[in-house]
Amino acid sequence: MPKILLFIKDLELGSKLSSICVDLGYHVEFSDENSDPDNFTEKVEMAIIDMDEKVFSSVGLISELKRRGLKIVGTMSQINNRDQSRLRSVGCDIIVTRSSLVKNISNVTSELLDKNH
Repeated sequence: MPKILLFIKDLELGSKLSSICVDLGYHVEFSDENSDPDNFTEKVEMAIIDMDEKVFSSVGLISELKRRGLKIVGTMSQINNRDQSRLRSVGCDIIVTRSSLVKNISNVTSELLDKNH
Protein backbone atom coordinates (compact mmCIF):
# COMPACT_ATOMS: atom_id res chain seq x y z
CA MET A 1 0.00 0.00 0.00
CA PRO A 2 1.67 3.26 -1.08
CA LYS A 3 2.18 5.87 1.57
CA ILE A 4 1.40 9.57 1.18
CA LEU A 5 3.07 12.18 3.38
CA LEU A 6 1.03 15.26 4.21
CA PHE A 7 2.99 18.39 5.02
CA ILE A 8 -0.12 20.27 6.10
CA LYS A 9 -0.74 22.15 9.35
CA ASP A 10 -4.31 23.26 8.51
CA LEU A 11 -6.36 20.75 10.50
CA GLU A 12 -9.46 20.93 8.29
CA LEU A 13 -7.53 20.54 5.02
CA GLY A 14 -5.35 17.79 6.45
CA SER A 15 -8.24 15.76 7.81
CA LYS A 16 -10.23 16.05 4.56
CA LEU A 17 -7.26 14.94 2.44
CA SER A 18 -6.31 12.20 4.87
CA SER A 19 -9.83 10.79 4.96
CA ILE A 20 -10.17 10.75 1.16
CA CYS A 21 -6.72 9.19 0.65
CA VAL A 22 -7.43 6.46 3.21
CA ASP A 23 -10.76 5.74 1.48
CA LEU A 24 -8.81 5.41 -1.79
CA GLY A 25 -6.60 2.75 -0.19
CA TYR A 26 -3.48 4.78 0.64
CA HIS A 27 -1.66 4.93 3.95
CA VAL A 28 -1.36 8.55 5.10
CA GLU A 29 1.18 10.02 7.46
CA PHE A 30 1.44 13.62 8.64
CA SER A 31 4.90 15.18 8.59
CA ASP A 32 6.24 18.50 9.76
CA GLU A 33 9.33 20.64 9.47
CA ASN A 34 11.10 18.44 12.04
CA SER A 35 10.54 15.18 10.15
CA ASP A 36 13.77 13.47 9.18
CA PRO A 37 13.61 12.26 5.56
CA ASP A 38 15.99 9.44 6.52
CA ASN A 39 13.16 7.97 8.62
CA PHE A 40 10.68 7.77 5.74
CA THR A 41 9.93 4.19 4.77
CA GLU A 42 10.56 2.86 1.30
CA LYS A 43 6.83 2.75 0.63
CA VAL A 44 6.49 6.54 0.67
CA GLU A 45 5.64 7.53 -2.88
CA MET A 46 4.04 10.97 -2.70
CA ALA A 47 4.11 14.14 -0.62
CA ILE A 48 1.42 16.80 -0.53
CA ILE A 49 2.85 20.10 0.67
CA ASP A 50 0.90 23.16 1.78
CA MET A 51 2.99 25.88 0.17
CA ASP A 52 1.06 28.59 2.07
CA GLU A 53 2.84 27.40 5.23
CA LYS A 54 6.18 29.22 5.41
CA VAL A 55 7.94 26.27 7.09
CA PHE A 56 7.01 23.98 4.18
CA SER A 57 7.52 26.33 1.25
CA SER A 58 11.28 25.93 1.24
CA VAL A 59 13.12 24.86 -1.87
CA GLY A 60 15.24 22.59 0.34
CA LEU A 61 12.29 20.47 1.49
CA ILE A 62 10.97 19.98 -2.03
CA SER A 63 14.43 19.21 -3.38
CA GLU A 64 15.12 16.65 -0.65
CA LEU A 65 11.79 14.88 -1.21
CA LYS A 66 12.32 14.90 -4.98
CA ARG A 67 15.84 13.49 -4.54
CA ARG A 68 14.23 10.55 -2.75
CA GLY A 69 12.02 9.89 -5.78
CA LEU A 70 8.72 11.11 -4.34
CA LYS A 71 5.96 12.62 -6.44
CA ILE A 72 5.32 16.13 -5.12
CA VAL A 73 1.99 17.94 -5.05
CA GLY A 74 2.15 21.60 -4.03
CA THR A 75 -1.02 23.30 -2.90
CA MET A 76 -1.80 26.97 -2.26
CA SER A 77 -4.89 29.12 -1.70
CA GLN A 78 -4.14 31.07 -4.85
CA ILE A 79 -1.57 30.34 -7.53
CA ASN A 80 0.04 32.86 -9.82
CA ASN A 81 2.33 32.18 -12.76
CA ARG A 82 5.46 33.18 -10.85
CA ASP A 83 4.69 30.75 -8.00
CA GLN A 84 3.83 27.98 -10.45
CA SER A 85 7.11 28.42 -12.35
CA ARG A 86 9.17 28.52 -9.16
CA LEU A 87 7.51 25.42 -7.69
CA ARG A 88 7.82 23.42 -10.91
CA SER A 89 11.48 24.37 -11.22
CA VAL A 90 12.26 23.00 -7.75
CA GLY A 91 10.43 19.72 -8.29
CA CYS A 92 6.66 19.94 -7.82
CA ASP A 93 4.92 17.55 -10.21
CA ILE A 94 1.55 19.26 -9.78
CA ILE A 95 0.58 22.62 -8.29
CA VAL A 96 -3.09 23.00 -7.48
CA THR A 97 -5.29 25.26 -5.36
CA ARG A 98 -6.38 23.90 -2.01
CA SER A 99 -10.08 23.80 -2.95
CA SER A 100 -9.33 22.01 -6.21
CA LEU A 101 -7.06 19.50 -4.47
CA VAL A 102 -9.80 18.37 -2.09
CA LYS A 103 -12.24 17.92 -4.98
CA ASN A 104 -9.72 16.21 -7.27
CA ILE A 105 -7.44 14.25 -4.95
CA SER A 106 -8.50 10.92 -6.47
CA ASN A 107 -7.51 12.15 -9.94
CA VAL A 108 -4.22 13.55 -8.64
CA THR A 109 -3.27 10.33 -6.88
CA SER A 110 -4.23 8.14 -9.83
CA GLU A 111 -2.24 10.39 -12.18
CA LEU A 112 0.90 10.35 -10.05
CA LEU A 113 0.80 6.94 -8.40
CA ASP A 114 0.57 3.51 -9.89
CA LYS A 115 -2.96 2.29 -9.28
CA ASN A 116 -1.72 -1.31 -8.97
CA HIS A 117 -1.04 -0.96 -5.25
